[in-house]
Amino acid sequence: MNDEKAQKADRNKPAKTRTELYFEQLFRAHEDLAEYQWQLKKARMRPYGLVSPSGMMNTRVKVSLCPDAAFTRKLDKMEELLQRLSSRIQLLQALISQAAGLVEQYTSGREKKILALRYLERYEWLSVSKEVDNLSVKQLRRIARKGLAKIILPDDAIWIHDCGIAA
Repeated sequence: MNDEKAQKADRNKPAKTRTELYFEQLFRAHEDLAEYQWQLKKARMRPYGLVSPSGMMNTRVKVSLCPDAAFTRKLDKMEELLQRLSSRIQLLQALISQAAGLVEQYTSGREKKILALRYLERYEWLSVSKEVDNLSVKQLRRIARKGLAKIILPDDAIWIHDCGIAA
């Protein structure tokens, strides 16, 4: 019985727009950004035994059959890891900055404040309510939906693949 009610409620909900999906991915982007920055910091601080390759990161080292070959291979893998983490961090920062620009460009006043607090600062709806005239969550969502409807996503909008939409 409860399953039927839940299914009926899901059918009555309006489908999310492309813009709403775009801004919802920001929640995941903020979490991923913090995680990748932590991983990058951890990878840079990882000990390498007796020799630290901090000065060797930018130099090419030959992989040979000598006893240090494992260290050299590990160095190559570390460099690849650092590059992948850095590029992912740059992508997420670009997404957040693009979203902030869209909010700034297409909205104003209360809508801008609500969208910025909710999606860029990751506030819960109740916290947003305290910051914006103690409006109810229902009112906040309605204002946010109107603000999102004003935003026109560019053709080159950044999407992270985890949200189900390919870039």
